[in-house]
Amino acid sequence: MKPYSFYELLPNGKMRFFVDATLLKDFGICERRFWYRHIQRQKRKPRLIQIQGQKTFETTDYLSFPIAIGGWWSDVMERFYNLMKDNVPITDDVVKEIVLKAWVDNRLDLGNQIDPKKFTKFGDLLGAVVMLKEYKDSQYSIDKSIWKIVGTEMGFGLRKEVFVGETNKVEVYWVGRPDLGVIESGRLLPVDHKTVNRIDGRTTGRFKPGLQMPGYCFSFETIAKELGIDRRVDRCVVNICARERPSDNPRDGKKKPRFVRAYPTFTREEIEEWRRNVVNTCERIAHCLRTQEWQWGYSSCHNIFMRDCEYLEVDDATPMARDLILKASYVVGEPWIPYVKPEEEGDEE
Repeated sequence: MKPYSFYELLPNGKMRFFVDATLLKDFGICERRFWYRHIQRQKRKPRLIQIQGQKTFETTDYLSFPIAIGGWWSDVMERFYNLMKDNVPITDDVVKEIVLKAWVDNRLDLGNQIDPKKFTKFGDLLGAVVMLKEYKDSQYSIDKSIWKIVGTEMGFGLRKEVFVGETNKVEVYWVGRPDLGVIESGRLLPVDHKTVNRIDGRTTGRFKPGLQMPGYCFSFETIAKELGIDRRVDRCVVNICARERPSDNPRDGKKKPRFVRAYPTFTREEIEEWRRNVVNTCERIAHCLRTQEWQWGYSSCHNIFMRDCEYLEVDDATPMARDLILKASYVVGEPWIPYVKPEEEGDEE
């Protein structure tokens, strides 16, 4: 399969972009980091590190145990709702099968080496089984009665299904893969599964403003119209699960929930603001690509997801030394791919 690129130069001089929320969020954090990460595709070489007294090579694609849990939970939810869509009863034995398969696929046992404290606090494989069993007990019967499942992990956009806008410099399409699509009370709703450390009073308000949720609304409504379905899509469901099991005896006497749902809602005007912002951001990316000038987001150099930027050692050096550091400590990784079209799997160049 040919290497994927999120942009291409058209014969008329415009740049065509296929972007999603993750890509544009990375650009918003730091243009320079975006250049290393998505244009040059620089990825740090595994280094010899010490874990629990033993020397081993670090796993560069296993960023942290909480992030790994998020990927595992997404896989678990996909299997869970596919079974529900197919009217397969989800028993406690089925729960164990779902959990174990996703646990192995996501290599969660590595969490005991990478982050033993959080791994132990989560509860190992048994904690994972408890998490899904509690979810089933809380949501299974409700969702069976209120949701008609349209599909799970539905990738879209690479065939230009969702045109966002264009200027005399750029042509922009939105791509994505929402976790779930459902009809609830006659409404077509994109559903996104999220994990957080714990649920508090601020949890449900963290998804607006943002890029991802209005992008799902805009895309679902656009695709529905192309299929002859005239439905207004003005909200998403964010299906939130706490990684940390709430205490049965909290200090304030009020037990916190482990699962909660947010319904961020968007007016026509807010969707239009989102659309203009996406096009304008792509114009800025096009400018950077043409001039090869990428600004530093200085505030993120020492604080990206509570740790130093992965390219700090490069930009901490003099300009003449940076290429040498990249060659010595980094390799060219795989390109960012929002999703793979089924018919292209196994294609050869």
